[in-house]
Amino acid sequence: MLKISEVYEKQFRAVDERPDGSEYVTYATRYDSRTSLVNKDYIVAVYPHEFTSDIIEKKVFESFPEGTKFTTLILDGNSFRKSEIVVVGSFEKFCKLLEE
Repeated sequence: MLKISEVYEKQFRAVDERPDGSEYVTYATRYDSRTSLVNKDYIVAVYPHEFTSDIIEKKVFESFPEGTKFTTLILDGNSFRKSEIVVVGSFEKFCKLLEE
């Protein structure tokens, strides 16, 4: 088993105030990480992660320290909810872990 920090989009509730003093609820999202275990035998491919949108990239870098590296793990799609997950850690780190 491989212990990873999976990146996911977390929804949270925010209470804002109108100019007249009344409050209203909005929902926003931010990125966070959670610890997971993955069976190494189900990892099909590993890629350095590249963000496809400036908006997503900005949200991620607001949630994680500057210089944090991300990797995409492709898992056997028949056994998991989704076959592609983004994890915290450099591509080189995962190469070393999977070579062992």
